[in-house]
Amino acid sequence: MDLFGIPRAAVSTSLKLARLPLSLASSLLGRSPADAERERAETMRRAARAQAEVGREEREREEQAAQRRREQAAQREQAAKQQAEEDRRAEQRRAEQAERRRKQAAERSAAQREEVIECKAKRDELEALEAEKAALDEREEALTAADEAERLEAAATRAKERRKGA
Repeated sequence: MDLFGIPRAAVSTSLKLARLPLSLASSLLGRSPADAERERAETMRRAARAQAEVGREEREREEQAAQRRREQAAQREQAAKQQAEEDRRAEQRRAEQAERRRKQAAERSAAQREEVIECKAKRDELEALEAEKAALDEREEALTAADEAERLEAAATRAKERRKGA
């Protein structure tokens, strides 16, 4: 028996029970067939009204159940939309973070290249200064050697002149 069959059975049974005293009374009193027919028709009208009421209540329950199902489907759809939006935002955040990391890595790489260039420039400048110092040292040695040679030559010339003059 289904969910709606239970109220139908209850109404049918209650109608039968309601008709029972009337049926017994009419059979005991010996009413006329027309009175019995009228009572029977009235009982049938009441039964029809009761069944219509049960049917109306059943339709209302079905409509309410359908409305609940529609609302639940709308809620599920809304939840799915919200989840999709959250997923889209999370993906966008991940993409932005990846872009930031890429930019930071590019900036670090550029800074390292700049540092290497500056270091090479300083090294080249140092080498140039060292070469210039070496050249100056050589020139100074050459000048010192030339001065010493001139002094020795002058001393030799004086010694020669003294020997000639003595």
